[in-house]
Amino acid sequence: MMNNNVIGESPSQKRGLGASLRLANHLYGKLLQKRLIDSDLSMAQYIHLRTLKEEGRLSQSELSAQLGIEKASSTRVLDELAQRNLIRRERHKQDRRMIIVSLSEEGHKKIDEAMSSAKVAARLASENFDEGELLQLFASLDKIIKTLSTAT
Repeated sequence: MMNNNVIGESPSQKRGLGASLRLANHLYGKLLQKRLIDSDLSMAQYIHLRTLKEEGRLSQSELSAQLGIEKASSTRVLDELAQRNLIRRERHKQDRRMIIVSLSEEGHKKIDEAMSSAKVAARLASENFDEGELLQLFASLDKIIKTLSTAT
């Protein structure tokens, strides 16, 4: 437990861990959204395409669960992506009730383009860190993610 009476306490210490993580996520999201304008993707579309690129073929239920969003919200985004021919939807061969989603060829091109823009945002967000600080930040984030993953 940190002592909150430290002289020269940083703004993040004053704000607290949860509020600081939310603020960093919000500000990074705004920066990323600006970078995605050229790709003509919303943030929701970007995270759906990125997850499909990283994970491959997924059922709609698996995809929404991985993203931590309601299936109905994910379905709306997938409808938009399907209209733009960025994804393919196919019925599962054994369980016809299940819909499997994957990137189309056009979807692969679009997410590669968008991920290049995202790399620019990541570079901007990390430009004031030296390599050691970045490694420590990633290690700390991994620790938080692991702790929170087992706590839920």
